[in-house]
Amino acid sequence: MIAHHPISLEHTYFTKVFVEAIPTFQQAAEGAPASHIPENNLEIRVLTESPKRFMAIMTTKFNLNKESTSPYSIEMQCVGVFSADDTIEMPEAMRGVNITAHSVLYGAIRECISWITGRQPHGHLQIGLSILQAKPKPKEPKE
Repeated sequence: MIAHHPISLEHTYFTKVFVEAIPTFQQAAEGAPASHIPENNLEIRVLTESPKRFMAIMTTKFNLNKESTSPYSIEMQCVGVFSADDTIEMPEAMRGVNITAHSVLYGAIRECISWITGRQPHGHLQIGLSILQAKPKPKEPKE
């Protein structure tokens, strides 16, 4: 029996797809892979027309300084619209959408990067997994 999940994905779409091959890229010494650590940001917004509909925006940036140690400069933004059913309250719905959106949208971005770079001069780039973490709390000023 398949369990019912209270979070539903309505649709996804990309609002930014930027992939540029770095012409001065030099492959690192054999066996030393280039660093492929993307910067990710996930923003969740409650849509006002319906109390349990959400827009999630995932942005992934990679080598925007166009350093020659990495083969590509990448910036992508993927949007997803999600809804939560009446079996969960709003705080739990927000947590569920946060987790689900992170997985769905980052997966879509990884797939898009893999597909596009597979047709670029330096070949296929597979970015690593993304770990969902809470944003650090601001530091309180010392007296």
